[in-house]
Amino acid sequence: MHILTVDVEEWYHLLGVECLNDEDIQDRRMESNLDRLLKVLEEHGARATFFVLGSVAEEYPDMVRKLAEHYEVGSHGYRHRLLGDMGLKEFEKDVMHSMEVLERICGKRPIRYRAPGFSFPDEDYLRVLFDCGVETDCSLAAINHPYGKKMLKGDGPCLIEYGGRYIREMPPTTISLLGRRAGFLGGGYFRLFPYMLTRRWTEQNRDYSMTYIHPRDVDAGQPRIKGLPPLRRLRSYVGLKGAERKLRRYAGDFDFVDVATAEGMIDWDRVPVVRL
Repeated sequence: MHILTVDVEEWYHLLGVECLNDEDIQDRRMESNLDRLLKVLEEHGARATFFVLGSVAEEYPDMVRKLAEHYEVGSHGYRHRLLGDMGLKEFEKDVMHSMEVLERICGKRPIRYRAPGFSFPDEDYLRVLFDCGVETDCSLAAINHPYGKKMLKGDGPCLIEYGGRYIREMPPTTISLLGRRAGFLGGGYFRLFPYMLTRRWTEQNRDYSMTYIHPRDVDAGQPRIKGLPPLRRLRSYVGLKGAERKLRRYAGDFDFVDVATAEGMIDWDRVPVVRL
């Protein structure tokens, strides 16, 4: 199975960027970028789960309401902040606020969550999800990365158990470079690498793969934020010109499903259990 997910956030929602001011973010491109992405998916009948920021949903309620009529909507938190920059109480409020906003707009409370930047710093933050009504998380990684801790041994689905309660974990797929797992199947990596590599990585994970993309990834004309460090600038803007064309090929080459559909294809009695 091949799962497609979309993190619904604005072009300026870049992690670890502190150089923004009000003048930098006047240009709103959310609706046009999402329309462009949806057009590609609709051309090929691709399904996807959309993890929406609560703050974006508040700014574009009609857009999110219409999205929820045709696609699965999950929570991406309220603000686009790294979990490690929030205390546990603040993180809980962020998740709960996003759930309430999305329920009010979509008429249905989301049960699936993804952290910005897959940024769970430790198990204590994961325990918070149990009290927020989250049934499925799509954030944990099988690698250490700049924003989060390695918590899984592999990329496959598993159950997270805490105090006799369970959350289904459906992690993003990691990619192998020179024999070493060093990134994710999606986002900036999708833009950076030739399409043939993305296709190969996806084919190698035919039993389970999860990729992700942002609406800004198909926006070649987005403003460039000034003052970014060179590596951050590369990661943010590399490959934008050809990303929409690449996504069109990707959606045509694979039968993508959303998280809900994939969950129904998994025998949860046979997956590993990670106990906190």
